[in-house]
Amino acid sequence: MNRTDVAIVGAGPYGLSLAANLAHSGVECCVFGEPMAFWKMIAYAAPERYLKSYCFGTDIPVPQSVGFSDWSQARGLETFEPCAMSDFAEYGLDLQRRFVPFVTEAMLVNVKKTARNFLLRTEEGEETIAKNVIVATGLSHFEQFPEVLSALPAELTRHSNAIEDYSSYRGKRVAIVGGGQSALEAAALVHEAGGEAELIVREPSIRWMSRMPRKRSPLQRLRSPISGLGSGPKAWILTNFPGACRLLPDGPRTDFLRRHLPPEGAWWLKPRVEGVVSTRLATVVHAATASGEQVMLTLSTNGESAGTSRYDSVIAATGFRPDVDRLQFLARDLRDQVHRINQAPKLDRYFQSTVQGLYFVGASSAMSFGPLFRFVVGTCHTTATLVGRLAGKKRKFA
Repeated sequence: MNRTDVAIVGAGPYGLSLAANLAHSGVECCVFGEPMAFWKMIAYAAPERYLKSYCFGTDIPVPQSVGFSDWSQARGLETFEPCAMSDFAEYGLDLQRRFVPFVTEAMLVNVKKTARNFLLRTEEGEETIAKNVIVATGLSHFEQFPEVLSALPAELTRHSNAIEDYSSYRGKRVAIVGGGQSALEAAALVHEAGGEAELIVREPSIRWMSRMPRKRSPLQRLRSPISGLGSGPKAWILTNFPGACRLLPDGPRTDFLRRHLPPEGAWWLKPRVEGVVSTRLATVVHAATASGEQVMLTLSTNGESAGTSRYDSVIAATGFRPDVDRLQFLARDLRDQVHRINQAPKLDRYFQSTVQGLYFVGASSAMSFGPLFRFVVGTCHTTATLVGRLAGKKRKFA
């Protein structure tokens, strides 16, 4: 039976940053999960995949302050935008090898609360007792699937997050449902893999981000400052005052979270989609049925029937929604003790849930802390706060 002060579930940017800094602060910890698993799968599913964020906005804070921009510059890679997803995955793996060599890749199947601690069990049956547990699983488990597509067999439809190889769509007619970055990228990648992609977008138009010039006048920088969350005064405030959003009442904060950063595509993706991929705007899927090895989608455009179209496969690029009940590795009675805000955990200022010693970070914390924590840029504040809490002292992280 292993014992530790802190068990971290997840070995992505948040989990690795926390583990590296907790260990550096003398806090005994362990990490469960495949390092950078989410990012590796996304990066290796197809070539030409890039981060939507600026390079400096995707730093993983570690004790020696190894920023992604400096890491990339040393290797002759892009240091502003767009940065390759595969480079970011390798950056995270490099930091893991250097700062968190103690990762346990075995999958956790059960975490339950005991009288004073937590008992964690892996699929191999190994058990660990921990005083604290940090859930840092990122977007994994939270894929949002439209109800209208939920009855389709798995071999005919999948979430964009679950695609391991876009080359499997070669020669197929594929419907991509959604209008944000994931949908636009999926459509481009299906087309580039030799498939016939068709975008089905609910909105009447597609929003595209503008390219930010590297050199700008002082007035331009004042009017639209850039930050790890993007450009503009709102993004700058959210990035530089990361704890402020948590002070809002739940209602206004969740409404702001819903409205902030509407679905849009990166500037570098536009020439790979616009005028290249067949697109249905203002179109809604009303029904979906399997017909042999194909899917029949009943559509309407601008409120009027658009008939039924046949596809070989459907990709749901419909985002994510944090939901504690989707974290099946947490015991049912433990999940039931976690108070919620719209199914996401309700957290205090230390990222602790209503279960003492159980913390949630990353996407799971966004409902309590705001949109910054949907992204890698939120790791800095999260790491500083949690390490200060668990190490019993305040620390500042670069």
